Amino acid sequence: MFQISQYELFPEIDEINHDTKIITKSQAVEILNERFGFEPQLVFDAIKSADNNFDYKSNLNPASGISRWGDINESIAQQLLLLGYKHERLNGQPTLINEKYKIQLVVMSANKSIGNIDAPISSNCPKGSETETKIKLNQPDCEIETWFLYYPSRGHAIYQSDSPELIFEVAKPTSVYVVNEDKIFPINHESRLIFTQDGEPTSYISEFADESINEDSFDIGYKVTGSDE
Repeated sequence: MFQISQYELFPEIDEINHDTKIITKSQAVEILNERFGFEPQLVFDAIKSADNNFDYKSNLNPASGISRWGDINESIAQQLLLLGYKHERLNGQPTLINEKYKIQLVVMSANKSIGNIDAPISSNCPKGSETETKIKLNQPDCEIETWFLYYPSRGHAIYQSDSPELIFEVAKPTSVYVVNEDKIFPINHESRLIFTQDGEPTSYISEFADESINEDSFDIGYKVTGSDE
């Protein structure tokens, strides 16, 4: 049983920004290798391992969601440290930094739009000021880019199957939607690299922010962190 969502975000939109370049799955894998230095299977293995641990927990465990987030972060970090990344907790937020590629990577669960190129991606739950600070770095000629590695929450539709087809995204946000001073959501992702175990998802990459997703795309309700992380 999953906690009923209190924030209902991001109704589907009709189209993505036309400034973006649509790319194939194989092109997205190539970009992941060249710009981030790892293969999609590294993330699939991390999600699968965390899901196995999650499945052993009962509904009585109030920290099952945050534990799954921790397991995924730990598994990905352990592998990326071997590939030249550094791990830091910047103002409490686990961050993977690669100076060679000039990127910092933050791992978080996504909203229900993960994998759907026609719907705006964001985090599953509101984030804080450190996330906003990192997103503000994504300006022209920035010294380091902030990218988010989004994985599906356990409330996602794929987990209605006994054998879920895993999915994740690596996306670059350019702005935030502010709920209040302590709660924000990343929006306007100028690039989204989408990876699935099966099928041929399309991704997009652009030099321009996705301005087609703005405050008018939101239908705000309320959601708190629950067991579906």
